[in-house]
Amino acid sequence: MQWIKQLFSRSKPSIPDSLWQASIARLPFLHSLPPNDLEALKRLCEQLLDKKTMTGAGGLELTDDIAVMIAVQACLPVLHLTLDLYDDMAGIIVYPAEFVVPQAEVDEAGVVHEWREPVSGEAIGAGGAVVLSWEDADAIDMPGYNVVIHEFAHKIDMGDGDANGCPPFLASFHRGIEKRDWQVAFSSAFDDFVARIAALDAELPEDFDPDDPFHAERYDELFASLPLDPYAAQNPAEFFAVATEAFFVHPAPLAQAYPDVFGLLSRYYRQNPLTERG
Repeated sequence: MQWIKQLFSRSKPSIPDSLWQASIARLPFLHSLPPNDLEALKRLCEQLLDKKTMTGAGGLELTDDIAVMIAVQACLPVLHLTLDLYDDMAGIIVYPAEFVVPQAEVDEAGVVHEWREPVSGEAIGAGGAVVLSWEDADAIDMPGYNVVIHEFAHKIDMGDGDANGCPPFLASFHRGIEKRDWQVAFSSAFDDFVARIAALDAELPEDFDPDDPFHAERYDELFASLPLDPYAAQNPAEFFAVATEAFFVHPAPLAQAYPDVFGLLSRYYRQNPLTERG
């Protein structure tokens, strides 16, 4: 962590070029970004690492490589916006792999159910941190999957309160985006996606067991046709976060299935991965 240790003693922190180039090389969805965008992205990463504390947990040794890889992906959504969207974030905590967090849910009868569940990432509201599994953050070869972008999308969504799938619109950047249009487009797409999931679930064996190799293979065959990870069907907030990660790392299926959602995300983030990155 030599560079990170030096970073905070510099008046103008700068990521070493070799470290920057190595990080960019590992992220295929950045390879076609224009040079001026890459330069702006590097400056944002330096600002993020200067402003926010990144901490290793659960025995993880936080290296320069890990810190920059996470910062690059976290800054991509705000490349043409502002780091102010992360003002509510206390810092970034990185575990070596999945970590366990308490969960709670109230059923229709008003009974509270509590349990503990391993997760790959969590964005904690009300000024909390973004918590990541490095094993999952480093899984950059899975189409449409990016836990860093996903959790930072939640943080953006939390900018005006609880995550609900409708992020804050900034006067300096989002003039012309109507909240009502956003809600209609995303609600329609979410309902359609939930219906798609239900239809595919109906084709699974009644005794479906994810640990059964034949059942797992059937699941993969069916759900490979979806434009987004099935987790998007959990609720509108997860739909927004999953759509955001797909928008940046595997945009074509999203654009084809839900062009209105893709168009609004393009206007919101002020980027178009289909035209800028091929």
